[in-house]
Amino acid sequence: MDRAACMTDAPKENRRRPTDLPLPPEVRQRFQQLQVSRRFTRDPEVVRRVLVRAANWVGDAVMSLPVLAGLKRLFPLAGITVLAAPRVAPLFAGQPGVTEIIRYPSDRGKWQVLWEIRGRFDVALALPNSMESALGLWLVGVPSRVGYNTDARRLFLKEAVSNRQELAGLHTVFYLLGLLKALGGVATFTPPTLYLEPEEEAMGAHLLSEADLPGQGPWVGLSPGAAYGLAKRWEPSRFAALGRELHREFGARLVLLGADEERPVADLVKQQLQAPVVDLVGRTSLRQALGILSQLKLLVTNDSGLMHAAAALSVPLVALFGSTDPAATGPFTSRATVIRHPLPCSPCFKRTCETGYACLTAISVDEVTAAARAWLKEGS
Repeated sequence: MDRAACMTDAPKENRRRPTDLPLPPEVRQRFQQLQVSRRFTRDPEVVRRVLVRAANWVGDAVMSLPVLAGLKRLFPLAGITVLAAPRVAPLFAGQPGVTEIIRYPSDRGKWQVLWEIRGRFDVALALPNSMESALGLWLVGVPSRVGYNTDARRLFLKEAVSNRQELAGLHTVFYLLGLLKALGGVATFTPPTLYLEPEEEAMGAHLLSEADLPGQGPWVGLSPGAAYGLAKRWEPSRFAALGRELHREFGARLVLLGADEERPVADLVKQQLQAPVVDLVGRTSLRQALGILSQLKLLVTNDSGLMHAAAALSVPLVALFGSTDPAATGPFTSRATVIRHPLPCSPCFKRTCETGYACLTAISVDEVTAAARAWLKEGS
């Protein structure tokens, strides 16, 4: 394992820090219903090495950031190591308390990674609910292994948290925070926050400026993809119509964002847009994408990883929801407008729809334009 590639610099103290918030009363009451299989009795001040097996998708990883902040409050002298899939590992750079990021491959190489870190940690958390994540912590030989008691994986966990059904209906941020009850609990929490170096923000500005789009209008991002499937994707033709209107009304400089696998839907938007656009879909690293997001006046997006990343950067959002539930996975920020037209079948959480995606087609260009207009006029 390449140690140089795994280490991360300690965060600088002068970075923007969010204000900690008290747990909402309902969340506090729900946490009281959770049960832990074994009481954690170690002195927090002797815990020096904490391992977190990260969530596997960008959106889930962003929503897990309050867990890292909570661990730092519980174990102030500990360094946190994040074990993460390569696609999400860059998100954790610069997080307070994170001293090491280890890329965790999906192939057979994962077993070598686990062997190399065996015996190094005092406490570990498995954020995914999979059997594989709990087994991995057991193989690493961590004395205290925390996770939800799912998929018959109780055998591999020391502090297994049960009754997770009591958290149904809460936002995923709070669902993940519930794991900390096994280690002492939480009274306050830090909202999901991503940290960028000034150089990363400057690189984002450079990537946009080198496209040399005409005008000085606000930068507006369009994120028309969603890895989950068509049931989370507003129609490309409507993204194009929205972009045309924002360009006409505000002189908006448009940028398309997304992963490489979202290239087909991005091409459909470009073909119908009839306005200048910077196409960066599949052409940036994750950290570069964060730098670009930091330069936007607004992002219009489906329910996606980029939506959560923008929320954690305090970028204004218009978020469009179809088959999924914003109460559970909506942008965790006050700077977002969520547009959703629930039907009797909502939320179905399906990837595709046999009846025509009525929840998405009900979202009109006019109402999205109105929501975008409100954010673009903010502060003007």
